[in-house]
Amino acid sequence: MAIKSSDQITVVDLTDGYSVNLTNDSFTFAGDKDGKIASQQSTTTVIQALRGDEVPTISVDNTKITKPSGVTTSWNASTNTLTITVTTSVAAGGIVTIPVVLDGSVTINKVFSFGIAKTGATGGKGDPGRGISSTVIEYQVGTSGTTVPTGTWSTSPVATTAQGQYLWTRTTIKYTSGSDSVSYSVAAHGQTGGQGAAGRGISSTVVEYQVGTSGTSAPTGTWSTSPVATTTQGQYLWTRTTIKYTSGSDSISYSVSAHGKQGTQGNPGADAILISITASNGNIFKSNSGSTILTAHVYKAGTEVTGNALTALGTIKWYKDGGSSAVGTGATLTVNATDVASKAVYEARLEG
Repeated sequence: MAIKSSDQITVVDLTDGYSVNLTNDSFTFAGDKDGKIASQQSTTTVIQALRGDEVPTISVDNTKITKPSGVTTSWNASTNTLTITVTTSVAAGGIVTIPVVLDGSVTINKVFSFGIAKTGATGGKGDPGRGISSTVIEYQVGTSGTTVPTGTWSTSPVATTAQGQYLWTRTTIKYTSGSDSVSYSVAAHGQTGGQGAAGRGISSTVVEYQVGTSGTSAPTGTWSTSPVATTTQGQYLWTRTTIKYTSGSDSISYSVSAHGKQGTQGNPGADAILISITASNGNIFKSNSGSTILTAHVYKAGTEVTGNALTALGTIKWYKDGGSSAVGTGATLTVNATDVASKAVYEARLEG
Protein backbone atom coordinates (compact mmCIF):
# COMPACT_ATOMS: atom_id res chain seq x y z
CA MET A 1 0.00 0.00 0.00
CA ALA A 2 1.15 3.56 -0.74
CA ILE A 3 2.33 5.76 2.12
CA LYS A 4 0.46 9.07 1.89
CA SER A 5 2.17 10.73 4.86
CA SER A 6 4.21 9.81 7.93
CA ASP A 7 5.75 11.25 11.10
CA GLN A 8 7.92 9.81 13.85
CA ILE A 9 8.68 10.45 17.51
CA THR A 10 11.51 9.26 19.75
CA VAL A 11 10.60 7.88 23.19
CA VAL A 12 13.41 7.82 25.76
CA ASP A 13 13.81 6.03 29.10
CA LEU A 14 16.16 7.81 31.53
CA THR A 15 16.98 5.01 33.94
CA ASP A 16 19.16 5.66 36.99
CA GLY A 17 22.35 3.61 37.05
CA TYR A 18 22.76 0.72 39.45
CA SER A 19 25.41 0.55 42.15
CA VAL A 20 26.27 -2.78 43.77
CA ASN A 21 28.35 -3.28 46.92
CA LEU A 22 29.78 -6.35 48.66
CA THR A 23 30.02 -5.81 52.42
CA ASN A 24 33.00 -8.17 52.41
CA ASP A 25 34.89 -8.29 49.11
CA SER A 26 38.10 -9.95 50.34
CA PHE A 27 39.04 -12.42 53.06
CA THR A 28 42.08 -14.29 54.34
CA PHE A 29 41.59 -17.90 55.40
CA ALA A 30 43.83 -19.62 57.92
CA GLY A 31 46.30 -22.07 56.39
CA ASP A 32 49.00 -24.42 57.61
CA LYS A 33 52.73 -23.68 57.51
CA ASP A 34 52.76 -24.50 53.77
CA GLY A 35 49.89 -22.12 52.99
CA LYS A 36 47.31 -24.85 52.46
CA ILE A 37 43.84 -25.01 53.98
CA ALA A 38 44.13 -27.30 57.00
CA SER A 39 40.37 -27.59 57.64
CA GLN A 40 37.19 -26.45 55.88
CA GLN A 41 36.44 -22.75 56.53
CA SER A 42 33.72 -20.29 55.48
CA THR A 43 33.03 -16.58 55.32
CA THR A 44 30.05 -14.51 54.18
CA THR A 45 29.35 -11.34 52.21
CA VAL A 46 26.10 -9.39 51.93
CA ILE A 47 25.18 -7.95 48.53
CA GLN A 48 23.64 -4.45 48.62
CA ALA A 49 22.33 -2.48 45.62
CA LEU A 50 20.74 0.88 44.81
CA ARG A 51 19.25 2.49 41.71
CA GLY A 52 19.06 6.18 42.48
CA ASP A 53 17.20 6.29 45.79
CA GLU A 54 15.38 2.99 45.13
CA VAL A 55 16.36 -0.52 46.25
CA PRO A 56 16.17 -2.99 43.34
CA THR A 57 15.51 -6.71 43.69
CA ILE A 58 18.67 -8.81 43.97
CA SER A 59 19.10 -12.39 42.85
CA VAL A 60 22.09 -14.69 42.37
CA ASP A 61 22.10 -18.00 40.49
CA ASN A 62 24.54 -20.09 42.52
CA THR A 63 25.22 -22.34 39.51
CA LYS A 64 26.57 -19.39 37.49
CA ILE A 65 29.15 -18.27 40.06
CA THR A 66 32.71 -18.76 38.79
CA LYS A 67 35.11 -20.05 41.45
CA PRO A 68 38.35 -22.06 41.81
CA SER A 69 38.32 -25.80 42.36
CA GLY A 70 37.70 -26.70 46.00
CA VAL A 71 35.60 -23.58 46.66
CA THR A 72 31.84 -23.86 47.15
CA THR A 73 29.18 -21.14 47.50
CA SER A 74 25.59 -20.94 48.74
CA TRP A 75 23.08 -18.09 48.32
CA ASN A 76 20.51 -17.00 50.92
CA ALA A 77 17.89 -14.97 49.02
CA SER A 78 16.06 -13.82 52.17
CA THR A 79 19.12 -11.96 53.50
CA ASN A 80 21.03 -11.41 50.22
CA THR A 81 23.96 -13.25 51.79
CA LEU A 82 26.51 -15.37 49.94
CA THR A 83 28.55 -17.93 51.88
CA ILE A 84 31.99 -18.84 50.47
CA THR A 85 33.53 -22.08 51.73
CA VAL A 86 37.06 -23.37 51.08
CA THR A 87 38.00 -27.04 51.50
CA THR A 88 41.31 -28.72 52.24
CA SER A 89 42.01 -29.13 48.51
CA VAL A 90 42.58 -25.38 48.14
CA ALA A 91 46.29 -24.57 48.18
CA ALA A 92 46.31 -20.95 46.91
CA GLY A 93 44.25 -17.78 46.97
CA GLY A 94 41.85 -16.90 44.16
CA ILE A 95 38.78 -14.96 43.10
CA VAL A 96 35.06 -15.72 43.01
CA THR A 97 33.05 -13.94 40.29
CA ILE A 98 29.41 -13.37 41.29
CA PRO A 99 26.82 -12.47 38.59
CA VAL A 100 24.34 -10.25 40.49
CA VAL A 101 20.99 -9.90 38.69
CA LEU A 102 19.11 -6.66 39.47
CA ASP A 103 15.36 -6.26 38.86
CA GLY A 104 15.44 -9.55 36.95
CA SER A 105 17.15 -8.06 33.88
CA VAL A 106 20.44 -6.26 34.60
CA THR A 107 23.52 -8.37 35.44
CA ILE A 108 26.56 -6.88 37.18
CA ASN A 109 29.57 -9.10 37.96
CA LYS A 110 31.11 -8.57 41.41
CA VAL A 111 34.46 -10.05 42.43
CA PHE A 112 35.30 -11.55 45.83
CA SER A 113 38.98 -12.35 46.45
CA PHE A 114 40.54 -14.55 49.08
CA GLY A 115 43.99 -15.47 50.31
CA ILE A 116 45.52 -18.01 52.66
CA ALA A 117 47.66 -17.03 55.66
CA LYS A 118 50.43 -19.42 56.57
CA THR A 119 50.65 -20.60 60.17
CA GLY A 120 53.79 -19.28 61.82
CA ALA A 121 56.60 -21.83 61.99
CA THR A 122 58.13 -22.89 65.29
CA GLY A 123 61.39 -21.20 66.14
CA GLY A 124 62.89 -17.82 65.63
CA LYS A 125 60.29 -16.62 63.18
CA GLY A 126 57.56 -16.66 65.79
CA ASP A 127 56.46 -17.82 69.21
CA PRO A 128 56.75 -21.63 69.50
CA GLY A 129 53.34 -23.21 68.87
CA ARG A 130 51.69 -19.87 68.07
CA GLY A 131 49.00 -21.16 65.75
CA ILE A 132 45.50 -19.81 64.97
CA SER A 133 42.88 -21.33 67.22
CA SER A 134 39.81 -19.47 65.88
CA THR A 135 38.65 -16.57 63.72
CA VAL A 136 35.60 -14.44 64.71
CA ILE A 137 33.96 -12.08 62.20
CA GLU A 138 31.54 -9.42 63.47
CA TYR A 139 29.59 -6.57 61.88
CA GLN A 140 28.33 -3.12 62.92
CA VAL A 141 26.87 -0.07 61.15
CA GLY A 142 28.55 3.26 61.87
CA THR A 143 28.34 6.86 60.71
CA SER A 144 32.07 7.35 60.05
CA GLY A 145 34.30 5.73 57.47
CA THR A 146 37.45 6.34 59.55
CA THR A 147 36.43 5.94 63.21
CA VAL A 148 35.45 2.47 64.45
CA PRO A 149 31.86 2.46 65.86
CA THR A 150 31.46 1.88 69.62
CA GLY A 151 28.12 0.04 69.60
CA THR A 152 27.30 -3.64 69.78
CA TRP A 153 28.92 -5.98 67.25
CA SER A 154 26.87 -8.72 65.58
CA THR A 155 28.11 -12.06 64.29
CA SER A 156 25.46 -11.88 61.53
CA PRO A 157 25.81 -9.44 58.61
CA VAL A 158 23.79 -6.23 58.99
CA ALA A 159 22.74 -3.84 56.22
CA THR A 160 23.18 -0.10 55.90
CA THR A 161 19.97 1.76 55.08
CA ALA A 162 21.01 5.20 53.85
CA GLN A 163 23.93 7.12 52.36
CA GLY A 164 26.24 8.38 55.08
CA GLN A 165 26.25 4.99 56.82
CA TYR A 166 29.18 2.55 56.77
CA LEU A 167 29.28 -1.20 57.33
CA TRP A 168 32.26 -2.11 59.51
CA THR A 169 33.62 -5.68 59.62
CA ARG A 170 35.81 -6.72 62.56
CA THR A 171 37.97 -9.85 62.25
CA THR A 172 39.42 -11.20 65.48
CA ILE A 173 42.06 -13.93 65.13
CA LYS A 174 42.73 -15.85 68.34
CA TYR A 175 46.12 -17.58 68.58
CA THR A 176 47.01 -20.69 70.55
CA SER A 177 49.49 -18.59 72.49
CA GLY A 178 46.57 -16.71 74.06
CA SER A 179 47.06 -13.43 72.18
CA ASP A 180 44.57 -11.91 69.72
CA SER A 181 44.86 -9.75 66.61
CA VAL A 182 42.00 -7.51 65.48
CA SER A 183 41.57 -6.00 62.00
CA TYR A 184 38.81 -3.89 60.46
CA SER A 185 37.39 -3.30 57.00
CA VAL A 186 34.74 -0.74 56.08
CA ALA A 187 32.34 -0.30 53.15
CA ALA A 188 30.25 2.79 52.46
CA HIS A 189 26.56 2.61 51.64
CA GLY A 190 26.19 2.47 47.85
CA GLN A 191 25.92 5.84 46.12
CA THR A 192 23.43 6.84 43.46
CA GLY A 193 24.28 5.39 40.02
CA GLY A 194 26.50 7.28 37.66
CA GLN A 195 23.71 8.56 35.39
CA GLY A 196 22.53 11.97 36.49
CA ALA A 197 23.72 14.02 39.46
CA ALA A 198 22.54 12.78 42.88
CA GLY A 199 18.95 13.89 43.43
CA ARG A 200 18.63 15.18 39.86
CA GLY A 201 15.20 13.78 39.11
CA ILE A 202 12.68 14.95 36.51
CA SER A 203 10.08 17.31 37.96
CA SER A 204 8.11 18.00 34.75
CA THR A 205 8.09 17.64 30.97
CA VAL A 206 6.57 20.33 28.71
CA VAL A 207 5.89 19.69 25.01
CA GLU A 208 5.22 22.76 22.79
CA TYR A 209 4.67 23.38 19.07
CA GLN A 210 5.37 26.16 16.54
CA VAL A 211 5.31 26.52 12.77
CA GLY A 212 8.51 27.78 11.15
CA THR A 213 9.91 28.34 7.68
CA SER A 214 13.22 26.54 8.23
CA GLY A 215 13.90 22.87 8.79
CA THR A 216 17.25 23.53 10.49
CA SER A 217 16.76 26.67 12.64
CA ALA A 218 14.16 26.67 15.41
CA PRO A 219 11.51 29.42 15.02
CA THR A 220 11.62 32.42 17.36
CA GLY A 221 7.89 33.07 17.68
CA THR A 222 5.38 31.99 20.34
CA TRP A 223 5.22 28.31 21.27
CA SER A 224 1.85 26.59 21.84
CA THR A 225 1.11 23.64 24.14
CA SER A 226 -1.47 22.40 21.57
CA PRO A 227 -0.46 20.95 18.18
CA VAL A 228 -0.60 23.46 15.32
CA ALA A 229 -0.84 22.70 11.62
CA THR A 230 1.40 23.83 8.79
CA THR A 231 -0.59 25.30 5.90
CA THR A 232 1.71 25.38 2.90
CA GLN A 233 4.72 23.61 1.54
CA GLY A 234 7.90 25.19 2.80
CA GLN A 235 6.56 25.30 6.34
CA TYR A 236 7.80 23.05 9.14
CA LEU A 237 6.14 21.92 12.36
CA TRP A 238 8.63 22.21 15.23
CA THR A 239 8.17 20.35 18.52
CA ARG A 240 10.08 21.55 21.58
CA THR A 241 10.41 19.25 24.63
CA THR A 242 11.58 20.93 27.86
CA ILE A 243 12.62 18.67 30.74
CA LYS A 244 12.81 20.35 34.15
CA TYR A 245 14.97 18.64 36.77
CA THR A 246 14.59 18.82 40.53
CA SER A 247 18.09 20.29 40.67
CA GLY A 248 16.76 23.44 38.95
CA SER A 249 18.38 22.87 35.56
CA ASP A 250 16.52 22.33 32.28
CA SER A 251 17.25 20.44 29.05
CA ILE A 252 15.58 21.31 25.74
CA SER A 253 15.33 19.14 22.61
CA TYR A 254 13.66 19.77 19.25
CA SER A 255 12.12 17.66 16.51
CA VAL A 256 10.85 18.92 13.16
CA SER A 257 8.60 17.60 10.39
CA ALA A 258 8.04 19.16 6.98
CA HIS A 259 4.68 20.04 5.52
CA GLY A 260 3.37 17.11 3.47
CA LYS A 261 4.31 17.06 -0.18
CA GLN A 262 1.78 18.12 -2.74
CA GLY A 263 -0.62 15.29 -3.59
CA THR A 264 -0.39 13.62 -6.95
CA GLN A 265 -4.14 13.95 -7.46
CA GLY A 266 -6.36 17.01 -7.16
CA ASN A 267 -5.52 20.67 -7.28
CA PRO A 268 -1.89 21.46 -6.51
CA GLY A 269 -1.49 21.96 -2.73
CA ALA A 270 -5.19 21.47 -1.96
CA ASP A 271 -4.82 17.79 -1.03
CA ALA A 272 -1.55 18.01 0.93
CA ILE A 273 -1.60 15.52 3.81
CA LEU A 274 0.40 15.87 7.02
CA ILE A 275 0.72 13.65 10.10
CA SER A 276 1.81 15.09 13.44
CA ILE A 277 2.36 12.91 16.53
CA THR A 278 1.62 14.09 20.08
CA ALA A 279 2.29 12.28 23.36
CA SER A 280 -0.21 12.48 26.24
CA ASN A 281 2.45 12.10 28.94
CA GLY A 282 5.50 13.37 27.09
CA ASN A 283 8.11 11.20 25.42
CA ILE A 284 10.46 10.73 28.40
CA PHE A 285 10.18 7.92 30.93
CA LYS A 286 12.16 7.68 34.16
CA SER A 287 13.52 4.49 35.69
CA ASN A 288 11.52 2.23 33.36
CA SER A 289 8.10 3.24 34.72
CA GLY A 290 5.04 5.03 33.31
CA SER A 291 3.21 5.12 29.98
CA THR A 292 2.16 7.61 27.31
CA ILE A 293 -0.43 7.60 24.53
CA LEU A 294 0.86 8.56 21.08
CA THR A 295 -1.78 10.19 18.85
CA ALA A 296 -1.36 10.65 15.10
CA HIS A 297 -3.17 13.80 13.92
CA VAL A 298 -3.87 13.80 10.16
CA TYR A 299 -4.26 17.14 8.36
CA LYS A 300 -5.49 17.64 4.79
CA ALA A 301 -5.08 21.08 3.26
CA GLY A 302 -4.35 22.41 6.77
CA THR A 303 -7.52 20.98 8.39
CA GLU A 304 -7.44 18.00 10.74
CA VAL A 305 -9.27 14.97 9.37
CA THR A 306 -11.13 12.55 11.68
CA GLY A 307 -13.86 9.91 11.61
CA ASN A 308 -15.18 8.74 8.24
CA ALA A 309 -13.12 11.32 6.36
CA LEU A 310 -9.96 9.84 7.85
CA THR A 311 -11.11 6.31 7.06
CA ALA A 312 -11.62 7.37 3.44
CA LEU A 313 -8.00 8.56 3.24
CA GLY A 314 -6.50 5.31 4.48
CA THR A 315 -5.32 3.45 7.58
CA ILE A 316 -2.85 4.68 10.20
CA LYS A 317 -0.26 2.06 11.08
CA TRP A 318 2.52 2.29 13.67
CA TYR A 319 6.07 0.96 13.23
CA LYS A 320 8.88 0.72 15.79
CA ASP A 321 12.60 1.29 15.17
CA GLY A 322 12.29 1.06 11.39
CA GLY A 323 10.61 -2.36 11.46
CA SER A 324 8.56 -3.62 8.54
CA SER A 325 5.75 -5.13 10.64
CA ALA A 326 3.21 -2.80 12.21
CA VAL A 327 3.05 -2.78 16.02
CA GLY A 328 -0.36 -1.08 16.08
CA THR A 329 -3.21 0.21 13.93
CA GLY A 330 -5.37 3.27 14.49
CA ALA A 331 -4.90 6.91 15.46
CA THR A 332 -3.52 6.12 18.94
CA LEU A 333 -0.84 3.82 20.33
CA THR A 334 -0.13 3.25 24.02
CA VAL A 335 3.59 2.94 24.81
CA ASN A 336 4.69 1.63 28.19
CA ALA A 337 8.12 2.26 29.68
CA THR A 338 8.73 -1.50 29.55
CA ASP A 339 8.46 -1.27 25.73
CA VAL A 340 11.48 1.05 25.58
CA ALA A 341 15.07 -0.10 26.08
CA SER A 342 16.70 3.32 26.66
CA LYS A 343 15.32 4.70 23.34
CA ALA A 344 12.76 3.73 20.69
CA VAL A 345 11.55 5.48 17.53
CA TYR A 346 7.84 5.13 16.68
CA GLU A 347 6.60 6.06 13.18
CA ALA A 348 2.96 6.63 12.21
CA ARG A 349 2.15 6.07 8.52
CA LEU A 350 -1.07 6.85 6.69
CA GLU A 351 -1.35 4.02 4.21
CA GLY A 352 -3.96 3.68 1.52
